[in-house]
Amino acid sequence: MKEDIDTLVKYLEDTHPNPYYRYPKAQFYQDVQATKNSFSKDLSLLDFYLKAEPLLAKLDDGHTDFHILQDYDAENPVVLPYSFKLSPAAPFIICEGPYQTIDAQFPVKSKIVSINNIPAQKIVDDIINLNTGENRAFRADFGSSRFYFYLEALYKANGNYQIKYKDKAGDKTVHIKGMRQIELDKRKEDSPIKTSTAHEVNYSLSIIEQDKTAIIAFKNFDWNGYTAFADSAFTVISHKGIQHLIINLIDNAGGDSDVGDDLFQYLLDQPFRQYEKVVVKNSRFLKQRLKAHREGKTLDSSDIALLAKPDGTVDTVVYADIPLKPNPLRFDGSVYLLVNLQTYSSAADFAQCFKHYKRGTIIGEETGGLIKSYGDIVPARLPHTQLDMTISSALYYDIGAGESDWRGVVPDKTVPAEMALKEAMKLIRHREKH
Repeated sequence: MKEDIDTLVKYLEDTHPNPYYRYPKAQFYQDVQATKNSFSKDLSLLDFYLKAEPLLAKLDDGHTDFHILQDYDAENPVVLPYSFKLSPAAPFIICEGPYQTIDAQFPVKSKIVSINNIPAQKIVDDIINLNTGENRAFRADFGSSRFYFYLEALYKANGNYQIKYKDKAGDKTVHIKGMRQIELDKRKEDSPIKTSTAHEVNYSLSIIEQDKTAIIAFKNFDWNGYTAFADSAFTVISHKGIQHLIINLIDNAGGDSDVGDDLFQYLLDQPFRQYEKVVVKNSRFLKQRLKAHREGKTLDSSDIALLAKPDGTVDTVVYADIPLKPNPLRFDGSVYLLVNLQTYSSAADFAQCFKHYKRGTIIGEETGGLIKSYGDIVPARLPHTQLDMTISSALYYDIGAGESDWRGVVPDKTVPAEMALKEAMKLIRHREKH
């Protein structure tokens, strides 16, 4: 385990353009030594992860992270079958409701006081320390999606949850028994409510004809189903004479930025680019990823050139504008973009490009994804524990980003995420009246 921690440091320094961009290298080395000193006996993979993950969390890079959830879920863990929203500020934990097929034992939107007598604030602080990301709010929100994991990994709840919550009559307590993952999966399979296809989950279009408004929701920038959806959606928008378009990127964690480039072909009337430049560090892991992606294929000249570059060298690539293609479905009406803290990675890049070219009004919360940020992850694995991880290999500057712009995309109209759509409709109706 000690050797794996040393290997972790080597992997970071060989691969990441600047792992210590926020956290001092000397302090990180002290933290590394303290972690190694804490190993006094053999640990399970999970317990090793709980000691090693806080090291990565200190670096404030959401793309550089360990990945253990797949291994954990493969063990058929106990799950608290409720969804929760976490925040670093009060109210720290709010229940969003039970999983599909589960009957609620306490009210939706309840504010959680404690679980197994552990205060909600402590739970959130502990989870923030076990998540990577550029700010505490994003880490807390990201931790929401794996809340069941932390209750077992950190506090050994063993499937027994005494939940104290607030309602109108005061504090109440409910005892909930966890369920095994396999049982939950079987219930879902047997349920008459079927899960939507990937196409339906990622992309949807709804029309509010009386307001001449279309709403496109993107949950992920994924090519699967996108091309057919975009052509169909903008055909409907054209035929129905839609004048206002709302693009919902709330909770969009990103994906392939090329999808964003294609979407802009429907929205912009001038050549554009999402990125100003990217600084790339060449490393053996970057080359291994390239070889894996090109397995069975012929390497082109750029592939050969990358493989020939010495490890540790750094290249700066300046992006050129992307020309507009002929597009009879290009939309020239008003556009409103909805974003929140969970708008991340290429979704946040899209939002910054949208803002830079002044295409419309952005509504919601500052994005969790920064306009200058590390990314382009490469996979690695620690040799002894076999713990998987990803490491950023590049530093991206979104269009319009300066050297000190370690921040998200700031909306034109700041409102809580749950109010963003309502605010957009309010602006549209005001515009229609005047």
